[in-house]
Amino acid sequence: MSEQNVKRLFRFYLRKLKLFFISKDLLSFLFFLALSATFWFVHALDKSRETTLTIPIHYVGIPQDIAIKNNPPTDITITVKDQGLRLFSYSRQNGTPILIDLSRHVNNNGNILITAAMLRSKVTQYLLPTTSIMDMRTDSFYVQFDKLYTAVRPVLVNSKIELAPQYMLSQKIEINPNRVEVYGPKSVIDTLKYVYAELIDIKGLNDTMHLACKLLKIPHVKYSAESVIVNLFVEHFTEKHIQIPITSINCPENYSIRTFPAFVNVSFFVGLSKFKTNNQNDIQVYLDYNDLKNSNDTKLRLKVKNNTTYLSNIRISPEEVEFLLERK
Repeated sequence: MSEQNVKRLFRFYLRKLKLFFISKDLLSFLFFLALSATFWFVHALDKSRETTLTIPIHYVGIPQDIAIKNNPPTDITITVKDQGLRLFSYSRQNGTPILIDLSRHVNNNGNILITAAMLRSKVTQYLLPTTSIMDMRTDSFYVQFDKLYTAVRPVLVNSKIELAPQYMLSQKIEINPNRVEVYGPKSVIDTLKYVYAELIDIKGLNDTMHLACKLLKIPHVKYSAESVIVNLFVEHFTEKHIQIPITSINCPENYSIRTFPAFVNVSFFVGLSKFKTNNQNDIQVYLDYNDLKNSNDTKLRLKVKNNTTYLSNIRISPEEVEFLLERK
């Protein structure tokens, strides 16, 4: 048989096969097959059946000052009976858990008894009224816990903040809350002086920011808050120049210290919001009597104290002055 005849024969049978699959008889057959399968499925769902359900357990209401030390069950397995259609509805609950509130059962002996009756009551609330519990495989169990030692500790923030040119922090970094309650074994809490928040790493900061920062976790320790709000107050700054008098400290009442000159020129950076409101009391330039009483020098370096959180880069001129100690 020639190759051309083979091809003609193949096309002939291919057309026959196509006509068979698109014939009305086949379409009718498939329709009634699907219809009968649907009736069978609905009939099957209408019958009473048994099935096994696994329901997650979530423990809620756990006081901050206790820590669970054992591994109580995380789910409960039950066998139930109901109509197939109702049983099918449980597959759509996507693992909705039953909740066990431990706050109502905390005692002083370190054990919370969860009875089978309590579990059955919780499961009954989970099920439809028509569903019967045939078997519950989880029996009574204990939730064991330890009482934790409680203390209050300050919160510190680690920060790497790079300000944009001509910007400064206008006040001290603010943490809210700045203290938290901590719960843990006494041996751990006694050595814990601070609670640290996660690192703040910002470059080119040019505006005030309010950040939620998580507290760094410590093994076996819980906090009254999981995070704190860190406020970074930023504003544009300018340079300001003032003249202030030189003062003295720790000087006996029967002595006085005179300096030459009596005033110094002070330059510093200040935010625009404080440019007009800051005053001479914000900065103290002074000599300490304890430094000069045993000194043979005629000049001493001045000390500078910044009494604010919003001034920076303080410079004075002159940095050293001559002095005279006089008895009154």
